[in-house]
Amino acid sequence: MVRAVGNDIDGAFIRVGTLEELRAKGMMVVPGEHCPLLVVYDEERVFALDNRCPHLGFPLHRGSVKDNVLTCHWHHARFDVASGCTFDLWADDIATAAVEVRDGGRGSPPAPATLAATRTGATACGRDLSRISVS
Repeated sequence: MVRAVGNDIDGAFIRVGTLEELRAKGMMVVPGEHCPLLVVYDEERVFALDNRCPHLGFPLHRGSVKDNVLTCHWHHARFDVASGCTFDLWADDIATAAVEVRDGGRGSPPAPATLAATRTGATACGRDLSRISVS
C-alpha cells in the first residue's frame, strides 16, 4: 500500500515497501507527483526513474534490467539506470529521482529497511521528479 509517512525532505513521503521486497521483485512502480516512478534494485543499488519510455510512453517496468541498463520491452531503447541517459540516439533520456538509504535496518531493535518516495521535486533531465528514500 502507498501511504504518506511525512516529515522529511520538504514533506510527505510515499511508502513504497521494504528493501527486501524490492530485492525480491527487482522493480516496483509507485505514483509520483509528476509521473509514475520505477524503483529498481540492481547490483546491490537502488535507482528511481520515470516509468514512461520517452520514445512512445510505454511502461518501462515491463522491460528488463541487467548490469545497470534498463531496456524497454517494446522498441528496445536502453537507459542507464543511474543517470537516465540513453544509449540510443533515437531515444531521449529518462528523468531520474534522487535515492537515499535510510536506517537500512541498523536501528535498535533491528527494523526492516523501508522504501519511501517524497512528493517534493528533484530536477533531473530538465524535469521535476519525486525523491526516493530507502530506509
